[in-house]
Amino acid sequence: MASEPTGATLPTLTPAKSELVEFDSRLFGFLSLEGPEGLQNRALLTKRVSQCEALIKKRGKNTDPQTFCRLGHLQLLLGDYSKALSAYQKFFSLQDDYWKDATFLYGLGMVYFHFDAHQW
Repeated sequence: MASEPTGATLPTLTPAKSELVEFDSRLFGFLSLEGPEGLQNRALLTKRVSQCEALIKKRGKNTDPQTFCRLGHLQLLLGDYSKALSAYQKFFSLQDDYWKDATFLYGLGMVYFHFDAHQW
């Protein structure tokens, strides 16, 4: 009987598990988007993006600012930096105490780093 390799690896996300996982910028660089596992992760992230966008469209100006922050995290994880920046900037403009959200600041920093915008 072959033993499984030991080591710290992220679990594979299944549709059932994905409902329990809150995707945020802390997963940047750790969530695989390559290979068979990556395709599944990418599909789940894309589904979450669609859900956030539908929620924003439905609620309009009454959208909770956290929805924009979540959308920014998802876009960051998918590598769509310009859309992530747009969502993060919307959160920044709507949330008075944005500076208390560490995952937002980290995600925004990663987007700025990608664009070589260190002065921001």
